[in-house]
Amino acid sequence: MCPEVYDCVVSLLSGAANSYRKASTLNPFPKAFVTESKDRDYDRLCNCLRRLPSPKEFSEENLTIELDDDLRSVVQFISNDIVKMRNVAVSEVKQHFGSCSASLHPNYCFELLHNPDSSSVQEFQALKAKYGSQTAFHGSTIENWHCIVNTGLRNFSGTDKQKTGALFGEGIYLSTMLSVATDFSRSGEGWSKSTTLGRRIRAVGLCEVVKHPEAVQRKESEETKRGSSLASVPNAYIVVQSSACVQVKYLLIYTESRGGGDDKPAPSRFKYMILFYLVLLLAIVLSRAENRAYVKYTVRKFNKTYLRKWLR
Repeated sequence: MCPEVYDCVVSLLSGAANSYRKASTLNPFPKAFVTESKDRDYDRLCNCLRRLPSPKEFSEENLTIELDDDLRSVVQFISNDIVKMRNVAVSEVKQHFGSCSASLHPNYCFELLHNPDSSSVQEFQALKAKYGSQTAFHGSTIENWHCIVNTGLRNFSGTDKQKTGALFGEGIYLSTMLSVATDFSRSGEGWSKSTTLGRRIRAVGLCEVVKHPEAVQRKESEETKRGSSLASVPNAYIVVQSSACVQVKYLLIYTESRGGGDDKPAPSRFKYMILFYLVLLLAIVLSRAENRAYVKYTVRKFNKTYLRKWLR
């Protein structure tokens, strides 16, 4: 396991452990931290995650060196008991991003290596061969991704695990547009010792969706429209009723240490608010001046010189 993958896996596990919903987000849960009374020892696990070697300290040679039993159990868990990943260049999946701004491109990309012998993968491949497939994006908070990566996307509509609305019907919500999915991928606390991804991250899943005529609701183009029953689903959305029809192929990671892609990150709303009040205050002060032409000149100069510089 390379340091980048190690960092990502532990960050997702930590994000789930940091959640107030850890009873559902920490799935799978390392068996070594289940007590004799079948209770989960969350405090012990969280303490262990804080003591894990950093990515810079991590290597295959020292997996069992200077590690106590708890640390060794976690390292074994993330090495053997979860879905494998590999770090890939963002450019490998860039063709799926469409015409969205480069500022929406992720900082890191990890391919999920699903077990081809598992029943869920075989079922997905059979459905894909029969109906065909397309790519789509799924956004979710960072606390959910440990579970999603390891158990797949699930339809929680109508259950106590549903955290968002179901405006277009029950199912797993995806979008053909990366910009839409990122709106649902709020950042959260990851791993405090992360040296690659950073302490706060957010994630979007690049998924493959089977074009099942009954289990998947989507809008086709005019050339391939399928009927009026799907009229309620907007072009940008795909609603999947069956988890067998969707598989996460890549995990796109956004860090808060720097902007995604080649473009600089967009200014925050807080920055815009500060600028608005600065301009307003300047206008009020200068409005008392007798020379109105000078007032207009000063405001224009401020906007051109300082506002543009601030927003770069």
